Amino acid sequence: MTTFAFCCASFAEMTERAAGVTPLTSPPVDAGDFDPAWLEGHDLLWFDLHGQPGAAWWMGDNRLIALTAGQIRDADLGGAIVFALNCYLADEGSPMLDALLDAGARYVIGGDGRNWAGQRTLYGAAVLGMRFVEGLCQGQDPLRALALAKRRVRLSMVRDWLLRRGQRITAAKDTLAFRAYYRRSA
Repeated sequence: MTTFAFCCASFAEMTERAAGVTPLTSPPVDAGDFDPAWLEGHDLLWFDLHGQPGAAWWMGDNRLIALTAGQIRDADLGGAIVFALNCYLADEGSPMLDALLDAGARYVIGGDGRNWAGQRTLYGAAVLGMRFVEGLCQGQDPLRALALAKRRVRLSMVRDWLLRRGQRITAAKDTLAFRAYYRRSA
């Protein structure tokens, strides 16, 4: 399985642990440098950038615009699966979700509103994503991989409750709302 990951520079270590590949980071890369062809030819695209409600772009650290909806639409995703930890990805009318689906993503896995993943320790969406990738690597169908990953996140909530890790429990609850988005064929 080939994976392309793009994240905020401050998320690089956790993205590499969760996605299993060395990510492209923003900075130094910004939308002016980004080549849409970099998104093509992969089985999985992993994004961990900052999103804003209704925005047609994602940002890296320091509010640097890293990638735009137009750049995504310029790529041929060829049925790739997308896992996005980005906040506000799945909000109603999200330009970024629409761009990923318009560009040919088979499934886009993400959540609405704010999403939590951890910068120094994996939790929330990062754990869900890591477990999702493990399932894909084992040959599971993406929807089954997502369901099993959610089950593992639920189990981690019990452990975190016992250890009194409140923020991780909040992040896990948010993460359980992640869904698979796709275009129905006619």
